[in-house]
Order: sequence, then structure tokens, then C-alpha cells
Amino acid sequence: MEDRADYIRESIDFLHRFLVKSIQKHAEEHGLTVPQLRVIAQVLVNKQITIKHLTQNLRMTQSTVSDIVERLSAKGILLKTPNPKDKRSVIISVSEEVLNLIKDHSNEPVKRAVRDVLSLLTPEEQGTVEQGMRLLMKAVTEKMEKDGMGQMESFDEPFH
Repeated sequence: MEDRADYIRESIDFLHRFLVKSIQKHAEEHGLTVPQLRVIAQVLVNKQITIKHLTQNLRMTQSTVSDIVERLSAKGILLKTPNPKDKRSVIISVSEEVLNLIKDHSNEPVKRAVRDVLSLLTPEEQGTVEQGMRLLMKAVTEKMEKDGMGQMESFDEPFH
């Protein structure tokens, strides 16, 4: 049982790394670097943030973060507005246009990567993978409920 648990955990880690690399590749195809993606992700998580806080959260130098923000602002991805609490700093946010684009297409690179992988399998093998994932997700859901963790808000499909 321990070997099986290790294999499944390592498989999930491997799949996670594959999906992250797929997202990075997609970003690079759109002219974005990994550090730029990290900055955008931090801004999205915080909705509004200062360069100082970006620097702290990302563990990058202030000059690097400032340079990335400048480049992304020039592309219309990020917006800089004066900070009403501190005239020496600016508040960084994601432009409305990019927010709408992200809402509409945020899962597309991941979906495409999974679709591409599944296309390498026969329809029967795809069904086996789906059945296994459904069983694993059902067990995870039951464990979360048993441990009082509740349901994950981002997973809509019922497993029962």
C-alpha cells in the first residue's frame, strides 16, 4: 500500500510539473517570460499591490520587479496608479482587458495540454484514465468531508 501511495503522490507531482511547464510554454508563445508570469500571478492574487510588496512576495530585487512592471505596463497588461496613501509609490493592478481575457481563457492552455496527452491514448485507455480519476477524486472528497475540510470551491463536478 505504501508503494502505491508513493507512486500516486509522485504521479500527481509529475502531472503538476507537466501542467506548469505547459502554462509556461503557452506564456512564452505569447511573449511573456516566467518572471513576468510570476508578477502577473501575484498581482491577480492580490488584486492591487505595490512594487515593494511584489518584491517581498516574489523574493526578487526591487529593480527587477520595477523593470518587469514597466514592461508589462507598456504592453497594457498591468496598470500603475498613484497610491493615495503614499505619493512616492504606485498601486499595480491588472488591466480590465486582461482580466476579461483571463476569465474567458484561463484554463485553455491546461485543457489543451490534457487533450493532447489524452489523444495519445486509445478511447478505451482514455475511459480507464477518467474512471481512475473519478475514483480518486471521490475518495479525496470523502476524506475531506471526514476530516471536516469541506469541499474545494474550484471543483464543480459531483463524484458520487
